Amino acid sequence: MRTYYDEDDYDGFEAGQDLLIRRLTAWAAAQGREIEPDAVALALQFRHTSVDGRLACWTAALVQHFLLRYVPRTLSATAADAVLVPETVGLFLRYLHETGLADPMGDPPADLEEAVAKAAADFPAAMADERNFGVGKYWVMTAIRHGVDPTDHDALNAFFAEARAGRHGGDPELLAGLVAREADEPAGRGLPQLPVSLPPEPELVEAAERSTLVVKLRNFVDWVGDGRTLTGTGTLKLAHARELVALLDTGDELDEAGRPVRTSADLPHLAILFELAKRTRVVRVVKGKLVRVAKAAPLLNDALALWTAAFDALPEPGLLVKPSGWAPGYAVLLDELLGVVLPDVLNTIYGVPAPIPVVRLVESTWLACAELTYTDLQPLTESLWRDGFAAEFRRLLAKLAEFGAVELAQGPADPSYTQDLVPENPELPPDAQARLRTALDAPSLDLVRLTPLATRAVRAKLLREGRVAPLVGELADAAPAGLLGVVTEHYSEEAAAAEISGWLAAHGGREAGLALLLDAVRRCPFRARASVMLDVVTGSLPGGEALLHDLRADPGLGPVATRLLVDRGELVLEDLDEREALLGVAEQFLVMLEAAGSEATAATLAEVPGDERGGLARAILASGHPDQAGLAELAEVFEQVRAVRTAHPLGGLARSARKGKRRR
Repeated sequence: MRTYYDEDDYDGFEAGQDLLIRRLTAWAAAQGREIEPDAVALALQFRHTSVDGRLACWTAALVQHFLLRYVPRTLSATAADAVLVPETVGLFLRYLHETGLADPMGDPPADLEEAVAKAAADFPAAMADERNFGVGKYWVMTAIRHGVDPTDHDALNAFFAEARAGRHGGDPELLAGLVAREADEPAGRGLPQLPVSLPPEPELVEAAERSTLVVKLRNFVDWVGDGRTLTGTGTLKLAHARELVALLDTGDELDEAGRPVRTSADLPHLAILFELAKRTRVVRVVKGKLVRVAKAAPLLNDALALWTAAFDALPEPGLLVKPSGWAPGYAVLLDELLGVVLPDVLNTIYGVPAPIPVVRLVESTWLACAELTYTDLQPLTESLWRDGFAAEFRRLLAKLAEFGAVELAQGPADPSYTQDLVPENPELPPDAQARLRTALDAPSLDLVRLTPLATRAVRAKLLREGRVAPLVGELADAAPAGLLGVVTEHYSEEAAAAEISGWLAAHGGREAGLALLLDAVRRCPFRARASVMLDVVTGSLPGGEALLHDLRADPGLGPVATRLLVDRGELVLEDLDEREALLGVAEQFLVMLEAAGSEATAATLAEVPGDERGGLARAILASGHPDQAGLAELAEVFEQVRAVRTAHPLGGLARSARKGKRRR
């Protein structure tokens, strides 16, 4: 059971959804409660298609959004028909916490229960308000009002055809609003980011204090003093500009040969600082005069906040690469798309384990810009533009390095940056791949990575967008099951080891903390999840293999530990005694049932001859495997196969199941 699936992992998500609904239904029934399975499926779909895709990460805000916006927009039912939805959501969230599936980055259970209660009060009105409907739901509900049975697909399609022909006029103003809202809905899943590590806050503050960006901004604001009069076009007076070039050491040439300095706009480095100061809102223009912003005093005193504010203001057209006056087309191209390009570049560099070759960023950025604009260049001109674009891009990186946002270095490319240079990669045309192969073969080339300051700022931006941006150490206070669930699904091996090590240190050291982690694995009601949880624990600790061998005798963890040792090649089947072998077979079928579902498991069992299958069923069900809920489900599958085979001795179930499997 996973709580995160790739967007295109349709089979995995469907199997996980079916398993969760099945287990939740049984859990609720044991408490005398009833749930609406479609509401659970809708909740899982809501999170699966969200920007982070975390099925078990819920906050009070998400609960409110789901019950009062998403369900009224997508569920074609009246409030009376959907009466069980809020209660089902509450039970679903409780189940996530009680089974250890809940994401620790979500809100605590009490907050979620309160959110459900508040939303439940407004749910009937939200479901009845047509302004909350999606376009599809609007027409389905209209069809129902006209007496169409929504389960009769032919009748429903006939009604839709009549509606398209104008025979069932809807509310034009309402429909226009619904269409406009759907067009403005945010994009779906964001690309997952690898976990990052950051130095302690005092080190970040010290780095910000040392950065030339902060020093120059503070000195610039001090120079503004009680105010400085600007020119009629809103630029710095030339005399003031000359004074600032020396005061701030901007690096501008005051009297270049053949390029006289006529205005402050002819001093690009100073012009950038001037714009940044305004966009960071530490200065502003009032009636032709540049003045300090009084409310910005706390920001100026906080070096880390000031650096971050200036960094966030960078992705603006005209800020970095556009010189005064005329500029070549490729420079204008990069400048005009800077608001799109720079965040994408920073997100690409963010979290990578090895510095990125600059040539890779240049190539992908050039292709992206060429796709976003119509250039229609001849081959020779395109080559010249591409080279000029690369020079401008490197100038952009140099400016970021000056500001303390990136680190530039020289060295060989990490082999991982050539692995996607294959014909099957549609994102890189053959000519681009050829150029990259040649460039990346060089023994030394330009490399780039984010500084800790920029890593912190990019992560904060990702979080504001609702993206997943794990930080090593942020799970120190998480419950054991929540910690292991997150690191197994979102962390690399190295990051998982660091996170678990920090968690153990915060929970009494290795011995005490390890006992808590192993107990969480024991209590996990899902076999595949328990397996990966134990795998990451033992893989992150010295002596993990020895620990697995010790756990073979553990009543709760023995089957999982044995399976992991076999998978790792540390055990062969001949080393297992009869009891371990039987538990291993039970474990195998339970994992299959979770991952593939009852139909596929039944198809596999149907291939086993009847007498052997009966003996297998008796042995597995009496094996003493700790997963009693899974054994109960498996018993139902065995009984289903037995009943069908008894009714159809020629094996109809096996044939139909195999056909169904091929169709899927």
